[in-house]
Amino acid sequence: MMNTNEQMIAHLEHILSEYVQFEAMPGLAVGIVKDNQVLYTQGFGVRNIQTGDPVDKNTLFHQASISKTAVGTGIMQLVERGMIDLDATVTTYLPYFIMADERFRLITVRQLLNHTSGMPDEDDYEWDRPQYDDLSLERYVRSISSRSLLRDPGEHFFYSNISYEILGDIIAKVTGMSFEQYMKKFIIEPSGMRSSTFFKHEADEHLATPHVLRVENGYGGGISEIFPYNRAHGPSSTLYANAEDMCRYAIVHLNRGFTPEGQTILSPQSYDEMWKPNDFTGHGDESSAIGLSWFIGEYKGFRIVSHSGMDTGFQSKLILLPDTGIAVAVMTNCDYVWLNSVYTAILDSLLGLYPPSIKRSLAHHLSKITTASGVDSALKAFNRLQDNGLERYYVWEDEFVCTANMLFDQGNREDAIRLLELTVLLFPESSTPHNRLQQLLTES
Repeated sequence: MMNTNEQMIAHLEHILSEYVQFEAMPGLAVGIVKDNQVLYTQGFGVRNIQTGDPVDKNTLFHQASISKTAVGTGIMQLVERGMIDLDATVTTYLPYFIMADERFRLITVRQLLNHTSGMPDEDDYEWDRPQYDDLSLERYVRSISSRSLLRDPGEHFFYSNISYEILGDIIAKVTGMSFEQYMKKFIIEPSGMRSSTFFKHEADEHLATPHVLRVENGYGGGISEIFPYNRAHGPSSTLYANAEDMCRYAIVHLNRGFTPEGQTILSPQSYDEMWKPNDFTGHGDESSAIGLSWFIGEYKGFRIVSHSGMDTGFQSKLILLPDTGIAVAVMTNCDYVWLNSVYTAILDSLLGLYPPSIKRSLAHHLSKITTASGVDSALKAFNRLQDNGLERYYVWEDEFVCTANMLFDQGNREDAIRLLELTVLLFPESSTPHNRLQQLLTES
């Protein structure tokens, strides 16, 4: 039984190093908070597979949708100052906000924060056509005038990145600052996030390179042709931070708005509002409800508040256990290896359960074999694992289908078809892989 932090850290370093060595991912960074203090930060793997530069304590990662928690914090700061009313309509602050049906006039700030506005989600972030000027957000808000709501405002949860671009624009208009400037002055700097920024050009020197799934030179990460940056989508996506800064950010929230230096970025009463479940999400126990910008749930009997992030070439996860003084931040410079098994292994270790290893993705293990040697070889490998070794992997049907879709999107149609053929064999009772396979076979 491990009874010291040093022993736990040694255990985590061993299983994390082993995981990155054998999983098909370029790099990983981990930050751990225990007893409301930074316990451990470490990087593994590489920032860039071409240069081989290692991930270290200074490496910044695109945090993707974790950025939304900073937006929520900013909105609540302005609520406390009397500059924003959560239940006021969006048009109170943005008179040019218009949509195609009249229901848009009913949308409130609160509904944007908790994803119950009825707003659709964005399907083109224009990462390949980025905007860099201060008017990017306003232009984006104006550009959605032809879109319609999916349902009545306040009716039900539906995750929408568009909502957070609108919130970012509200922050800018209410304060007279750019969104990024407000974040820097009132959240990033007071939280002690020394290297963090919402501006890509300020992060470039230490920024990890995004990787997407490739098979041309062997199965694994290839450098993305685009970087996920666009000031029109800054609020929903573009916080850049390293593991240590994310720990500092987590500590401020664990302390309900108080920094270790005694500053206050938000009152404890605002956390009562942010961390109160507003609606059910259907996302499972860990994020079963939505608060104001944070997901609320439970992990092995402990209350958690969290947010995850994924954009082209990056994934991230921030989890707080507010009643224990524990937080975990994990981030990777690829968008195809899911982080669930990583953060759960870390949480288990912090809670006194010490997994012998971090479970790897069966989907990626068998996909690698399928793309190299075919379905029969992958099926034989799976049968061998069933006899000995399957416990080292997690089995998630959705990941097989998602991986096939990624292969297809990268132009590897035949590999995608072979992987779906394997998935149908592995999950014969499921209609999802079968339907997707039929769809690809019938497409010209």
